[in-house]
Amino acid sequence: MRMRTIVAAAALALACTDSTGPRQQLPTGQLHFLMQAATAPALLSDTASFYAKVGEDRRVELFYRGLTSDTGEAFLQFEVRAITLLKRPDGSSFQPGDSILITVAVGDPSKFDFTFSPAGLQFNPADPARLKIEYNYSDHDFNEDGVEDAEDAQAEGLLAIWRREPPDTLWTRLGTLKHVELDEIEAVILSFTQFAVAW
Repeated sequence: MRMRTIVAAAALALACTDSTGPRQQLPTGQLHFLMQAATAPALLSDTASFYAKVGEDRRVELFYRGLTSDTGEAFLQFEVRAITLLKRPDGSSFQPGDSILITVAVGDPSKFDFTFSPAGLQFNPADPARLKIEYNYSDHDFNEDGVEDAEDAQAEGLLAIWRREPPDTLWTRLGTLKHVELDEIEAVILSFTQFAVAW
């Protein structure tokens, strides 16, 4: 298990150095946001909260609604490890045993678009927070031309997690690890703001 974690961390670090670069920036009007498929089940909840605590590994998850209105397939997972918390939004450092309430909210249920709060919360670059999004219920006609073909496969290869500081319209591309065969996308998170899956 430990070896798997090390390999995943190394792969994610390599993804941060890909040729498109994590510092690529685009305005809102030039991004293509990943959309939920028309046939996607509703989310069980569009918000979730948990207390991250120094010294403990904790995470929060969002799920699609299941067949009997209970928990279905995973949609989003956000993980904060024991030494991940670094600074509060006011700039003060976390001390052993400190905790903070974290909330994840889906901005637009038709898109893969999220707001994390409290804004300005900072994480340890040596062991950052990790965000994983499952997009198997996305509209795989990525270019919206009415047919799924090679152009859509090319667009899927460009998918990344992007961040912006509202109300700024510029989005910054994060280094992203994709598992296309699993419809999963991951990124390390160093601070809170708005995030979206797009290309």
